[in-house]
Amino acid sequence: MKRISAALLAVLVLSGCAVTGQPARPGTAAVFDGNTVTNDEVAAWSTALKDLGFANGPGEALTLLLLAPIAEQGAVADGKVVTDEQVKQDAISWALAKGQTITEVTDDQIAVVRMVRALATQAIPADGDSLTFSQPVLDALAGIEARAEVSPEYGDFSQDLFAASVAAAVADIANYSSSPGQVSYLVLKSVNGFSPYAQREWMVDEAAKDSATA
Repeated sequence: MKRISAALLAVLVLSGCAVTGQPARPGTAAVFDGNTVTNDEVAAWSTALKDLGFANGPGEALTLLLLAPIAEQGAVADGKVVTDEQVKQDAISWALAKGQTITEVTDDQIAVVRMVRALATQAIPADGDSLTFSQPVLDALAGIEARAEVSPEYGDFSQDLFAASVAAAVADIANYSSSPGQVSYLVLKSVNGFSPYAQREWMVDEAAKDSATA
């Protein structure tokens, strides 16, 4: 039964159909406070990060997409809006920090860099070397955990996992503050409230293993 279920799950995931228990329509990654994030959007932002030189999982991209509206609203309210040209230069600096040179910046790269920059404007130094965030962001994090409708492909959102990822990001700042790009805030691109073991790629890999041994 386990092998049959795993094989069926693989078919559903690969075909883009809804997995049992997914509360939204097929192709939807998550719905939160009227904002719908699709699997295609998650894939596009994940690809944008990878093309800038940063390995990442679907949970990281989904976390950024869910937080994007509130982070960007906060940046606007604080008067910290930047132009597309500034964001493009940031994207080039992100790649430079990883030893890469890019000349063309895609729309998805602009979107994800703008989001991380906006999130950084909402980050507040806390005790020691830790960070917290503005109250609207903290409220959004609590709301995502409490009431977001998330596809089982990504697992459940956890504020504790998010906090752990922020702590890891802060610890990594030193690696980028003196790098060629000198954009230390870019470490926030790895914030993630989802378990890395409950995502699309893991489920497909496990299903393939079960099918091979059936």
